[in-house]
Amino acid sequence: GAQEGVAGFGLGRKPNLQALLYDPSLPRHQRFSILGETTVARLYHSEAILLHDGRVLVTGSDPEDNGQNPQEYRMEVYVPPYLASGLVQPTYTIANRDWTYGGTYRITVNLAQGPISAMRVTLMGAVSSTHGNSFGQRTIFPKFTCTGNVCDIIAPPDAHVCPPGWFQLFVMDGPTPSYSQWVRIGNDPGQLGNWPNSPGFTLPGVGGL
Repeated sequence: GAQEGVAGFGLGRKPNLQALLYDPSLPRHQRFSILGETTVARLYHSEAILLHDGRVLVTGSDPEDNGQNPQEYRMEVYVPPYLASGLVQPTYTIANRDWTYGGTYRITVNLAQGPISAMRVTLMGAVSSTHGNSFGQRTIFPKFTCTGNVCDIIAPPDAHVCPPGWFQLFVMDGPTPSYSQWVRIGNDPGQLGNWPNSPGFTLPGVGGL
């Protein structure tokens, strides 16, 4: 975005080049902090998407070829502080990635730092990012129990808490995330996975599970 004017079409001035962190656990008026800074002005079509390794893909620009901030075709990958510490990312294996509401699903984890009692599990919704917004963005912390390094995760209870769709499943070893794996929760009510089965074509959606 821009600090002055309107974000796009050459009407914005002083591009915002800083990444901001919002932490709802901090006291009021102290929840925003400034992180890294880019040299690329994104403005109108600024986009950011969380990648499966915990980094953030940053793209987009003003839709103009002339002017102060011409159209950008460069992409950037931002490394947040939780990956810049040098700590080893945890790993996990999972057998079933097609989840029903309220079901229990098993993973086997390997934490480099540990202990298991400090581990968290997160589900990050699949997003469509454009114009500085990530539609569908949500974070869910499902309940889970562990015996040794084998953990049983309880899927969200219903569509009110978790709309049906795809979610990145991360295991958190303290502040350090694993690589995610995609799980589908709530089946496929829109039948988006019903693609025609053609030779040489790998089915997306339900066909890829």
